[in-house]
Amino acid sequence: MEPRTEAIYNKNIAITALVGILAALLLAFREGVFSPVPIYGSLIFIVIMFVGHFLTNHLFPKQDPALFILCCFICQLGLVMLYRIDPESAAKQLIWFGIGCLLYFISSFVCRTWIEIKVGPFIFFLVTFVLLASPLIFGVERYGSKSWISFGNFLFQPSELAKITFSLFLADTLKEHKIEDSIKFFGQIFVVLGLLAFARDLGGAMLFYFAALIIIFAATSRLDLTVLGLIGAVVAGLLGYQFFGHVRVRTKAWLNPWEDVPGKGYQIVQSLFAIAEGGFFGTGLGLGRPDYIPAVTTDFIFSAFFEEFGFLGASALIVVYFLLIYRGIKISLTIENSFLCLSGLGITVFFGIQIFTIIGGVIKLIPMTGVTLPFMSYGGSSMVMSFISLGILNGIIMRALGGEADG
Repeated sequence: MEPRTEAIYNKNIAITALVGILAALLLAFREGVFSPVPIYGSLIFIVIMFVGHFLTNHLFPKQDPALFILCCFICQLGLVMLYRIDPESAAKQLIWFGIGCLLYFISSFVCRTWIEIKVGPFIFFLVTFVLLASPLIFGVERYGSKSWISFGNFLFQPSELAKITFSLFLADTLKEHKIEDSIKFFGQIFVVLGLLAFARDLGGAMLFYFAALIIIFAATSRLDLTVLGLIGAVVAGLLGYQFFGHVRVRTKAWLNPWEDVPGKGYQIVQSLFAIAEGGFFGTGLGLGRPDYIPAVTTDFIFSAFFEEFGFLGASALIVVYFLLIYRGIKISLTIENSFLCLSGLGITVFFGIQIFTIIGGVIKLIPMTGVTLPFMSYGGSSMVMSFISLGILNGIIMRALGGEADG
């Protein structure tokens, strides 16, 4: 990395640390009595972030440092809001952040070294199948879907890891820019979607479906498949409305939440109230009422952030997410190897659809689907797998630039 470029990234991560310290100072005096806990948490976060940044820069000189900086900035905002809402959740999330940073480093190294091992698309499909089928056999139901596996007090969502293996499956199958066996390929995709539907994880099914549709179009440029896919999405939506009661509830709450404010429309109405209360500049950190919003640490954390940071803060957060997606697309476009290109695109597409879905849901642009906001919502599975996904993306660019010889 050129010294001037490295200096720019160092300034950016220093600004990220400064934002965290200022937020921690505000939270320290939030109750009227000084509490050092948020400052301690901020310092731990900064140490992890700086160690991760300088260690990866030293060992991986051909990496993309922007990926780590951008996700750390988002994580920091998420931790600030989580401490504001529930300090215990923030402490757990900080631990997951540390684990995520470590796995980011490991996945970058592994991907840089072994991403092109010839295992074949069927192995990727088989791993995806096992991951999505396991909750149906061993899982527990949570938030209306049986997509979680419990290990004591720890809950793991296998579909988060399945997003990665499914992206690799699509990339390996389509690396020749054509579909060799249409019946087998689309049959495998429908099996994946069927497992998600059986688990009643319709938000996850939507993510996998549209990710597959976008990657197929990017690899083959076949407009006919895209049109048929969009028609299929409409048909699937109608069938979901017909056969799944919670889909009808969410659709009705989206169309007219004011019809049943204390009941079906309560979540989205409270989200809209919070956004309206935030206005242009926000109420200020610690001065909002996120406790009025259901599932505020997971599905509706963007609403709480909007209330206290306003339209300006929410817009800035969206820009940061946009930059993260832009970096992923840029990495994909600069790679000549079709497998690496499509793998990076698949990971980026999953991020993009997930971000659009959750933000669009809480502002009533689309119906709520119950997915998490990457790097910001509370949840160990989401945090760790998001870091691993970015690590793979980082490893892909290093592999494409010949980074396996460095370090």
